[in-house]
Amino acid sequence: MRTYSVLLLCIPLLCVPILGATVPPDKLVTVRVGIYENPPKIFTDDKGEASGFWPDIIEYIALEEGWKTEYVHGSWTECLQRLENNEIDVMPDVAYTEERNRTYEFPNESVYTSWSTVYAREGSNIQSILDLEGKDIAVLKGSVNVEGPNGIKELVRAFNIDCTLNEVDSYARVLEMVRSGDADAGVTSKDYGYQHTTDSILVDTAIIFQPSLLYFAFSKDSSLTPHLVDRTDYHVKRMKESADSIYYQSLRRWFTPELVAQPFIPRWVILTLLGIVGLVFLLVAGGFILRSQVTSRTKELTQEMARRKEAEEELGESHEHLEGLVKQRTTELEQANQHKSEFLANMSHELRTPLNSIIGYTRLMLDGLEGNITSEQQEDLQTVYDNSKHLLSLINDLLDLSKIEAGKFEIVKEEYAVSDLISQIIPSMEKLARDKGLELTCTVSPGVDRVYADKNKTKQILFNLLGNAVKFTEKGSVRLDIGERDGEFIFSVVDTGTGIAEQDIGRLFESYKQVGPARLDGSEGTGLGLVISKQFVELQGGRIWAESTAGKGSTFSFTLPAK
Repeated sequence: MRTYSVLLLCIPLLCVPILGATVPPDKLVTVRVGIYENPPKIFTDDKGEASGFWPDIIEYIALEEGWKTEYVHGSWTECLQRLENNEIDVMPDVAYTEERNRTYEFPNESVYTSWSTVYAREGSNIQSILDLEGKDIAVLKGSVNVEGPNGIKELVRAFNIDCTLNEVDSYARVLEMVRSGDADAGVTSKDYGYQHTTDSILVDTAIIFQPSLLYFAFSKDSSLTPHLVDRTDYHVKRMKESADSIYYQSLRRWFTPELVAQPFIPRWVILTLLGIVGLVFLLVAGGFILRSQVTSRTKELTQEMARRKEAEEELGESHEHLEGLVKQRTTELEQANQHKSEFLANMSHELRTPLNSIIGYTRLMLDGLEGNITSEQQEDLQTVYDNSKHLLSLINDLLDLSKIEAGKFEIVKEEYAVSDLISQIIPSMEKLARDKGLELTCTVSPGVDRVYADKNKTKQILFNLLGNAVKFTEKGSVRLDIGERDGEFIFSVVDTGTGIAEQDIGRLFESYKQVGPARLDGSEGTGLGLVISKQFVELQGGRIWAESTAGKGSTFSFTLPAK
């Protein structure tokens, strides 16, 4: 018997639908619907008829609108190709991605929420993403849990996992390959896996990823599409607003009924969050302890070298022994630091996946998209959401720093317009500055219209510097200056904040350190932002420094070499 529940999240639209294209009432509309085998969501029953949650919804809409439905059977990839070629009008159970949005037409109203799980045979000991190294994994060809921005391909690439992905035409084939031993593990949607892994051969692992909103998708080339999208949005919105509609009846029929109930904060959310807090505390504490041990060992080596040097005339033969001891101790320190970096990188990523889910689902409950909640629940959920966001920021910093220290961080330089960089940074910082009554400006020197650098890393550096400037400036302004001199691009963030004491400037770029105003006003932070910024700058061949006068403001500058 399963010990976990399936979460059903349905997101109602926040505005009244606007009537679009219409079809003459005397003309019978035939709607061609793609169908593939993915029970209980959509499948062909023993009588050869379309069945499942999605057919229930489309048949209800068709009845209300007077449409005639015509189901076209095929595999998942065949159905998507037919939708693109206008051989069918609508395809159910399609997760939204930017790439698919360019190929298909998506409505405003989502219909269902799902995520993906890795299944393996009992006793396989596959429990984390690292356990997929060297394994054969069966996946559904063309599905979002394979090709999506957070799909299995992206997941194993991010962790440098060397495994083989065997793409097949159905989830049934995925599980069949795992049962027979033709694959070590398989990826399915949570609903299909829940319904079809009740035997003692297959078990679900702790690898859960790719939360997705599911929609009806429509052909971009069909003249019916504006009408179909408009009426589908209208009916889905009305169904989700009524607790006794066919929508909720179908959910109860095909999925776990207890979960179509009043919203609450699941116990697993609270326990998981508490566990994450404890693990992050252990990570940070372990980092401090390890650094203390490194410092202690380094001090011991220095003292040992001093003693050996004093006795060099009398014990010349000990010189070779001393070199061997220093080499051994240095190797031990390098191995310890490497193990620490690998541990932080692995744990940070394992923590980030469930934490992203907590943030997403908590946001849905805060927005009231699962039903009304009390003011006390609103306050509790907001606390969960804020603390989760803070933890995610800490985990991302730890992951970046660990990748840098492990030598696994890649720099990808490209040429792009300065205006693109500014348009992605300044608007994001304006609200923070405006809330504090600060003026935020940006100046670009004449002739500086394009830069050559790693765009994402440069954005993160500027976000860190501008975020610190706004945080530690109570009145006045924050300014970003971009110029070029002697073959280098120069970026400067100038603020009128409280400034930094001269004796603290030299410690600004040390890990886990906060100086100056960060200690005075009690602002929260890990002390990693400037450290990571320094690493990103130096990895691109640049340099970073700070100038400040206590009580008069600060200027943080960095350079990047021109192409």
